[in-house]
Amino acid sequence: MDPAAMTRDVWRVDADAYPAGASVDEQIRFLLRYAVLAPSSHNSQPWEFVVGNGYVGVEAAEERRLSAADPDGRELHLGLGCAVETLRIAAHRFGVGCVVHTFDEGPTVARIDLGPACNPHRDGRLFDEITERYTDHRPFDGPPVSEAVLDDLREHAASLDVALRSVDDADARESVGDLQRRADRLQADSPAYRRELAAWIGSGALGASGLRARVGRAVVTHLDVGPVEGRRNAKLIADAPTLCVLSTADDTRGERVNAGRAYQRIALAASAEGLATHPLSQILERPAERRSLRSVLGIDGRPQHLFRVGAVEGRQEHTPRWPADAVTSTAR
Repeated sequence: MDPAAMTRDVWRVDADAYPAGASVDEQIRFLLRYAVLAPSSHNSQPWEFVVGNGYVGVEAAEERRLSAADPDGRELHLGLGCAVETLRIAAHRFGVGCVVHTFDEGPTVARIDLGPACNPHRDGRLFDEITERYTDHRPFDGPPVSEAVLDDLREHAASLDVALRSVDDADARESVGDLQRRADRLQADSPAYRRELAAWIGSGALGASGLRARVGRAVVTHLDVGPVEGRRNAKLIADAPTLCVLSTADDTRGERVNAGRAYQRIALAASAEGLATHPLSQILERPAERRSLRSVLGIDGRPQHLFRVGAVEGRQEHTPRWPADAVTSTAR
């Protein structure tokens, strides 16, 4: 995939342009314009969509896999789950019913079968945030997220058999911060990790372009950024109005996809409340630190996603994406 083909224009989707009277194939391809706006680690956009007769198959784009940061594919599957849920929400917005299937084996990670008309239920407000949501790396302001909002976020997670827990205890926050510092240092000690991150920064996928992207790539490649990043991220954890972790009973591919689906619902619901989200993935990228996080927080299942939620002044620019047509093919 040519990085130069990524564009921020994809965020300007006109819902009024939905081809209601067109073929199912045309409708699916329009809905995929929303799916590609889903978040993913390093903005790697690890999805390939295969359009069949009334369904969409979702496969992993191996060339966009983060082999150093994500060797077991957890973050890849989370990203695919985010895209799946975005497509489902968009389909419901236009009255298209759909059923999501996940698969623990084989090239097709998920399949969305589009069916008869449905009622949009509570997804309407989530749909409105698809083109508004963004990941914010800045410090968050304001008080902790209210219990009413947290209960809503928990419901979104529970609907997919995913548990959401907020980390409120100061000692637990400090322990998570210690894990973050260690994970950042260990990741930065890996030349392969630094090369991979530098390549994504240099591609412009993380938002910087031109000279800024080249400088960022050089800094990550040649300087020891681990201690600095660790301190910065540990402070973000300590100061976060609300810190959350998503977990699943086990660690199957389908459960990871559902954790991604849950996170996208949560991110959209938070956006509807004027809140931003920011994943912190380094702890979960290190097997030992992931196990430690599970122990520190007393999680019975498997932690899948750690993220901050809070308010922040102003908006950040959306990151660019490859257009839907570039990541879509027709089933043979």
